[in-house]
Amino acid sequence: MFSGQFSAKTDAKGRVFLPSVLRKQLGEVVESLVLRRDVHQPCLVLFPWQAWEQEVALLRTRLNRWDERDAMVFRCYVGESEQISLDTAGRLLLSKHWLQVAEISKEVVFIGNDDRIEIWASEKAKFFDDRNYSKQVQEILGNQ
Repeated sequence: MFSGQFSAKTDAKGRVFLPSVLRKQLGEVVESLVLRRDVHQPCLVLFPWQAWEQEVALLRTRLNRWDERDAMVFRCYVGESEQISLDTAGRLLLSKHWLQVAEISKEVVFIGNDDRIEIWASEKAKFFDDRNYSKQVQEILGNQ
């Protein structure tokens, strides 16, 4: 499980150091990662290979690939992903395509989010303000 928020900067080539805390949480799987755009927000999502396989398996069970819409959803979800790895220094390369998708210019925020890591342009990272966050948690969990 990934958790925490960490700031970093991209270099001129689009490389960024994955924070050491997240590298430790990744453990041995740093060579097999999958990067894709988020479905809802302008950020990138980094999956360890095992979490990616589970994600795709879940999608596969919920979609009928003989249905035109379902086939397109599956194609977009899986097709808009890229297998990547960290270099020996612990950096990942964000291509120009990924930088544009997430509107990243220089500074990024890594957010550990359970089985995945989100990568946001620092000025785009979305959170509830304290009051709204409290209200949302209460609405979701308070009535159980």
